[in-house]
Amino acid sequence: MGSSAWDYCTPYQQDLSAALAAAHERAFGERDYFWLYDGRWGTPERPRPPTVEELWQDEGVRHSFTHSVLDVFEILGEGEEPRVCAARPLTWEEITRLFGTSQPTRVDFDRAHDEVHGVIEERGHACYTVLYDKQRRPSEIVFWGVTGD
Repeated sequence: MGSSAWDYCTPYQQDLSAALAAAHERAFGERDYFWLYDGRWGTPERPRPPTVEELWQDEGVRHSFTHSVLDVFEILGEGEEPRVCAARPLTWEEITRLFGTSQPTRVDFDRAHDEVHGVIEERGHACYTVLYDKQRRPSEIVFWGVTGD
């Protein structure tokens, strides 16, 4: 099937793990993830699981992943080596190079969308950064990555 590039914004909060959990909750609730059993992929149709835990118990999901923010299980800190199923922060240098400012807005992110996705090292990796409002206050955290099989 291949991998998919995705991005997902969630309201800003200082606790990055809580922000990721909020993104997970919203993506799962909105069914904003790949479901192998929707009848399009030669598999029998099945209803989606009622919980994220049950979603990850499915062998097909564990093999193909969800092609979404749900595939990110860990938030990395500055300087940590990128790894599969983890999101690393952009460096200051990457932020200023990609957005032309140290406090990018959602408009900046959307404008630089293709370049932003280009910083992903390899399939299974993800990044995140804070986005700011017009008054330059933190407003959102955006996660993006390339996941799936």
